[in-house]
Amino acid sequence: MKVIQNPTQYFFEQSNNPSDEYLDKINLFIGKLINQKQCLLCKQDYNIKDRLPRILIHCGHTICTQCLGNFYRNRRVRCPLCLKLVKHLDSIDRLPINHTIFTKMADEINKKSRFHGGTDVIDPQQYLFTQFQQSAVQAQKIRQHQQNQYPQIDPDSGLEFCEFHNDRVKHFFCMKHKITCCRVCSDMIHQKKDCIVVDLYEIEDIPAFLNEAYKLNQENNCQNQNIEFLPDEDNNFNDEDLEGEFAQNESLKSL
Repeated sequence: MKVIQNPTQYFFEQSNNPSDEYLDKINLFIGKLINQKQCLLCKQDYNIKDRLPRILIHCGHTICTQCLGNFYRNRRVRCPLCLKLVKHLDSIDRLPINHTIFTKMADEINKKSRFHGGTDVIDPQQYLFTQFQQSAVQAQKIRQHQQNQYPQIDPDSGLEFCEFHNDRVKHFFCMKHKITCCRVCSDMIHQKKDCIVVDLYEIEDIPAFLNEAYKLNQENNCQNQNIEFLPDEDNNFNDEDLEGEFAQNESLKSL
């Protein structure tokens, strides 16, 4: 029988079901890497309510939900351990739960229940799936609330968030249409030949630039109002004309 002297060998062998003989050694080794019982900040035990162990996705550090709530501002949370920033976060509940720690907590609760003659109280997979569903519904409500309060302002740049893409800042400006837009809208709408798109992040004084652009646009509109346009019969299209255009265009017949 092969004996594992070093717990690290377990990880190299990718054993999913180690025997009980090595579980203590494995848990001891993992305990040196990460505290599976207590939050590193508040030193309180993790639980399945307000102190769920959550992973900060940019750095991998695990901190309890309640502590992370103290660092959550403006849809952002900064890791108190390494200072890496997670942006565009609708709520703390959207951060993933540490499955390793949670499964171990659930197993301990179920063991206590069986010891007292009961049955399993928690199904880890079902519980985590339910948590994910609830956080998704809550995130949707938050987005709807943000849309109702539109425009939302990005605190760093002072620019508005896009009304169509709530997680994107409108930091592009189309010189032709005289409007700001996000990157997605810029790629989809303002890529015509006569569109000149400027990245506002490259402008030193954004408010002054926008004020001047809007001022010029207003002056042009006033000049255009003084021009009398005569009706042009050649430019009046009806439904039959449009149908004829489609019929003559070979490239559209396959649509």
